[in-house]
Amino acid sequence: MFAIFCRRRLRVSPKVSILVIPQFLVPPNAVFIKKFSSRQSSSNVNGDDPTQSFTISYLIDSCGLSSKDAISISKKVTIKSPENPDSVLELLRKYGFTNANIRRLITRFPYVLSSCPKKTLLPKLEFFLSIGVPLDVLARNLSTYPKVLTRSLENYHYLKALFQSDKRVVSVFKRDPRVLVHRSPWLPSSNIAILRGRGIPQSSIVSLMAHQPCFLVIDTQKLDSYINRAAEMGFDRSKVTFTHALQVFAQMSESTLKHKMEVYRRCGWSESDISFSFLKFPFCMKLSEKKIMDNMDFLVNALGLQPHAVALEPVLLGLNLDRRMKPRFLVARVLKEKGLLTETIIAATFLKMPEEKFLKRYVVNYQEDVPQLLDMYRGKLSVSEMEFSQQVIFK
Repeated sequence: MFAIFCRRRLRVSPKVSILVIPQFLVPPNAVFIKKFSSRQSSSNVNGDDPTQSFTISYLIDSCGLSSKDAISISKKVTIKSPENPDSVLELLRKYGFTNANIRRLITRFPYVLSSCPKKTLLPKLEFFLSIGVPLDVLARNLSTYPKVLTRSLENYHYLKALFQSDKRVVSVFKRDPRVLVHRSPWLPSSNIAILRGRGIPQSSIVSLMAHQPCFLVIDTQKLDSYINRAAEMGFDRSKVTFTHALQVFAQMSESTLKHKMEVYRRCGWSESDISFSFLKFPFCMKLSEKKIMDNMDFLVNALGLQPHAVALEPVLLGLNLDRRMKPRFLVARVLKEKGLLTETIIAATFLKMPEEKFLKRYVVNYQEDVPQLLDMYRGKLSVSEMEFSQQVIFK
């Protein structure tokens, strides 16, 4: 089975596209965009030209750029009048852009200073606000991925139809704003069609795209190869674990997957244990080596579980050790020591139980018997290890 796991990935050559944006043409008497040229006079580079000197000064004084960045950008744009760029900066600050956001935006996309604030920038900013994008997210994403400002948002309509709500579209924008303006607007619908055609339920598709928007625009041949691997390894297409496996294949290299399997072998797992755990909880392969080792050590040496028993409940390896497993183990030990737990607890059920249900069943129910139990659980009251006898609590 794991010969399939270690198969080399399909390599696809990237495509390059060039986009001309008429909306970002230069307003008269404001900012002039220079063509790139390998021939630059020393006087221009050094800012001896009066126009370039003004550009450099403006980029430093008004935009907060370093001298080095200002000189570099002055080779791409020339500012003859501060009127238009001042309006651009004023609008950006109005919509939550900090000085750091502005520096990043202009460094990555200096031509924004030549845009028309009311006709080009304002409609985009107002649109994002109208669907519920927070100002800080808007400023961060647009300064990091300024192409969103230059391209059509036609993918929005497809995403809205897929997710059925702006709230989910905003969630996707937070994770990966590039999917809204991908250069191939047909790709999202194509990838969705591939997943549907391979028998993956709509609910799993929506969940996959919401949590990993990159699958909307991933190369179709790569997507096909990931689906084939998951199917060959025995993942059930009707279950969400199938799409979880796709995420693992897309995000992890073959060498990293092999290394994680070796980590689990060192923890005492057999090949069948590794296979079973991956099929049940694919994200076990995404856990860091430290988290795997720390959680396995606690489950085996503190709770007394066998490695094989952990393999049957691999989700335990993904739980937070210090904020969940250790505090709950402490509660169990306190209750057991006081004779309030008379039966052996199933470790997986105890550790995976939702927080509200756990508090009600194991903390609130015993407040009269152990008034300090909640403080112990929340770490507000330390408990000495010497206070506990060695008793079997879990099975």
